[in-house]
Amino acid sequence: MGTAIYRKLAKSNITKNYRFFIPRILTEAGLLACLFITFTMTIDKKVCQGYGGAYMSFIMAIGTVIVSLLSLVLMIYSNSFLMKQRKPEFGLYHCLGMEKRHVGKVLFHESLMTSVISIVSGAAFGVLFYKVCSLIICKILHTDSITGFYYIKPLSLVPPIILFIVIDIIAYIINRISIARMRPVELISSGHKGEKEPRVRWVLLVLGVICLGSGYAISLSIKSPIKALELFFLAVFLVIFGTYFLFVAGSIFVLKVLKKNEKFYYNRLNMPCVSGLLYRMKQNAVGLASIAILVTSVLVMLSTTISLYTGMNSAIDDMFPQQCYVMTERNGYEIIDPKDAEKCAYEVASKMGFEIEKGSVQRYLEVTLVKNDNNFDFMEYNEAELDNVVNFLIVKKSDYETMMGKKTDIGDKDVIYYPITISEKETPSVFRISGEDFNVIEKIEAFPISSAMGNVVPVYGIVANDEVVDKWYEEQKALFGDFASEFDERYAIEFKDPDRFYREGKDYSPELLKAIRPYMDGFDNGMVGYNVESCADVRDELFSLYGTLLFLGLILGTVFIFTTALIIYYKQISEGYEDRDRFKIMEKIGMSQKEVKKTIKTQVVMVFFLPLIVAGIHVAFAFPIIVKLLNLLLMGDTMHYVICTLIVYLSFAIVYGLIYSGTSKTYYNIVK
Repeated sequence: MGTAIYRKLAKSNITKNYRFFIPRILTEAGLLACLFITFTMTIDKKVCQGYGGAYMSFIMAIGTVIVSLLSLVLMIYSNSFLMKQRKPEFGLYHCLGMEKRHVGKVLFHESLMTSVISIVSGAAFGVLFYKVCSLIICKILHTDSITGFYYIKPLSLVPPIILFIVIDIIAYIINRISIARMRPVELISSGHKGEKEPRVRWVLLVLGVICLGSGYAISLSIKSPIKALELFFLAVFLVIFGTYFLFVAGSIFVLKVLKKNEKFYYNRLNMPCVSGLLYRMKQNAVGLASIAILVTSVLVMLSTTISLYTGMNSAIDDMFPQQCYVMTERNGYEIIDPKDAEKCAYEVASKMGFEIEKGSVQRYLEVTLVKNDNNFDFMEYNEAELDNVVNFLIVKKSDYETMMGKKTDIGDKDVIYYPITISEKETPSVFRISGEDFNVIEKIEAFPISSAMGNVVPVYGIVANDEVVDKWYEEQKALFGDFASEFDERYAIEFKDPDRFYREGKDYSPELLKAIRPYMDGFDNGMVGYNVESCADVRDELFSLYGTLLFLGLILGTVFIFTTALIIYYKQISEGYEDRDRFKIMEKIGMSQKEVKKTIKTQVVMVFFLPLIVAGIHVAFAFPIIVKLLNLLLMGDTMHYVICTLIVYLSFAIVYGLIYSGTSKTYYNIVK
């Protein structure tokens, strides 16, 4: 047989089986386009020169790895489904006189054609949507242009194309081996082979309960953000394994229980639905578990990245009670006089068109203590005690009066207290600090100093008598030596138009650094004994980080949604062919067409909306550990995350419903 006949047969097969091949081609093209986008952003040096480029390359490199792994898994899955539907056809070719090597050549030309179409389309989509993505990322990062996005490097297409060529070759080899190992009768009957009614796999059921329960328990018991970071991936893997085990074994257990319930089971609609699910649940369970995991991934990625990006302003407000600080390092002496810092601050503000409302000197001691109820002690702590670690921002009475501009009446055994990052229903009347009791004479409504540690460990603001603070300083100095805390001093600046400075003040810090430089005595060697920190600087930094994370979340979310749609589509097709003969039998034994349609709808709804429900449960139980991780990223507004999660879940439920609605039409058409 000549090559032309193989090409002709391959082309004919693709045309006749378009229902199988088009999703496979679109999947490969879409994944290649996404991989091209993330890979190009990773290697393009011009991206690093743009706004937010410092994070872009690193984060997109992570995205490239994720998309590559997902592409391998999804393409192998798509190939296995396609082969399952095609095996009877290949078996028929063999029975009509074609040898397996001839069938293999037909398969080769089919694979070659679909691969070329997919790769060419994917490359074209990638270049096209790369331009669209440049507009999206510029909008997210609030910048006019990113130089790197306007140059498409042909070389950046090569690695993604090579990867998908390798994946296609692997898929082809798997197909050839599969055909070579099966006899013609097996090929013909493979599409009609059903599953026996499965038994409850008690080992998997118990393992599923243990894994899922352990994953949930880790999330619910986590108190420290550091612990959350350490245990997050363990919890994720436990939940993934638990989900698969329970879908495979737990679903069968539930269906068996329903079957034993005579009132429920012996019903014209419930009996065929439950029996049908039991008959094929082993195959369904793995696919449904995969959908549940994918949906959970989409919900977590989008809800976290959106909440980080949209909650950034609130996080900055918490970090900056004032808009700008000149931080001085103290090693027993002042490196720069606060008056000099004030003079420079006003000069630079006037030069740049900003007006300062007020400036003040803030002096405080930040120390770490271990908490036991209301007892706080200076002591070394180990990892087991991490959940009980508390940071104290301690201000002397004299410094507090200077900062606030009012007198206070604090005795030797009194403190004024403010829970900077702690929400408490009741104010403690007494603090026991380092073995001494101190009466809480006032819980103030605001504290002049913020802490970057507030999202990692609990932080209290404490005002105490000067001598008491000095005593605490000496005690922790004797305990920790060179690792002890020193008094920090900074000059805090408040502007008359904070919103304008927040938007336009990113050049203020470097200008202020230049202005302060001449006042540095004895530091001609380049040593830096001061720093300037402003909300505008942090805003730019967070926009770069959170904006890039949001963009990656949108890309991966799109890929995962597309993956979910593909799995659902393939499952609808495979189940449609398996159910078609069975429902014809139902009509023959007395069920009306209306009852058959209702049975179909009940079964499909039960099967395909179960992953969405399970994903919602996973996200709910993951809430505590995700909140702790968001705290590490300076996101402390829990309610904002809740709102974002609910919006994302409802939005995805609508998209999921549309996917189900569209794919179910294919199912109904096949069954009919």
